[in-house]
Amino acid sequence: MTVKTTRWVILVIGTLLGVYGWATYNPVAFVGLALMVLAAALYLTRHRGPR
Repeated sequence: MTVKTTRWVILVIGTLLGVYGWATYNPVAFVGLALMVLAAALYLTRHRGPR
């Protein structure tokens, strides 16, 4: 599993947990938010090829 695939999986799971937590007023929404922030950090720090 590559970092790119992991990033997408984390983003999807974070989004699902965020929507579920928001809809049910469950604190799991904060976990979803944290996972989305982690996915964004992985995206922003990606390696763009030879330097």
